[in-house]
Amino acid sequence: MSQKWKVLTLNERLDTIKLLERGKSARAVAIKRGIGKTQVTQILKRKADILEDAENNVAGDRKRKKHKSGNEDINELTLKWFQEAVTRHVPVSGPLLKERALKFAKDLNIDTFKASNGWLPAFINNIVFGTMSGERGDVDNDVVQDWIEKLPLLCRDYSPDDIFNMDETGLLYRDTTRQSFYNKGDDCAGGKRSKERVTLALCSSMTSKKLMPLLIGKAKKPRCFHKIKPESLPLKYKHNRKAWVTSAVFEEWLRNVNNQMKRQKRRILLFVDNAPSHPKLKLENINLQFFPPNVTAKAQPMDQGVIQTLKLKFAKYDM
Repeated sequence: MSQKWKVLTLNERLDTIKLLERGKSARAVAIKRGIGKTQVTQILKRKADILEDAENNVAGDRKRKKHKSGNEDINELTLKWFQEAVTRHVPVSGPLLKERALKFAKDLNIDTFKASNGWLPAFINNIVFGTMSGERGDVDNDVVQDWIEKLPLLCRDYSPDDIFNMDETGLLYRDTTRQSFYNKGDDCAGGKRSKERVTLALCSSMTSKKLMPLLIGKAKKPRCFHKIKPESLPLKYKHNRKAWVTSAVFEEWLRNVNNQMKRQKRRILLFVDNAPSHPKLKLENINLQFFPPNVTAKAQPMDQGVIQTLKLKFAKYDM
């Protein structure tokens, strides 16, 4: 009984060729591989193509070459345009890709190309669609690299316990999750989401020694405090009309930290954003260092999951 034709990976076809080159007969190789003798012969005939694929680093687990669509030139030009758009941080949608592909087809005098709904999924096979967020697109990697090389020099006179980072974040403290359990058959509808916010400033050392958080709200004494005095809270509370960290608020917080370090007879290194609300002060017990502009999304330690984790925990216990 003849063996059925079996689809082999590139690695399996290479092994088949090696067995034949070692003097194994086509029949013996066919039995070992569980394929027919005719398929072994076909692999031998395509030896040059198979070796070329291996030299071009084609994935070893690939079973067959992709069929050509006839639109290779259009796809190549569209992909090149897409890659250039991504490097410029230009949002790229499906309709925009179709529009560019049709333009390239017109330039190539290809009248049969329609940029159909079937073409798009095939083209974006290795492209991910997502939401553009954050500030990482503004980061200059050369500046980040220079900063990384400069860091050891800045930190050399300080122990990890004395190297701190402070960063602020907006907290939508009345916002709720968009996901909820609901009765089967009912409409899972939600109301308008609250945009009330406060600003929270967090500061910690490399060894996770935390300083008292700074919270800035709008009210001098929020109703939720009731009879609680702000100074009795496990944080420093300040207020202004927009609930922002102003230069005055930051300077007051900074001088309080400086006094705290003076009492502990410590001198610390403190990294902060290069923001307008952060005045450049010279303090006896704090060496204040500012991140270069537009690198904090990658260089700011608090942005590497610390703030996000706090917000997730806040949302969990707030529900």
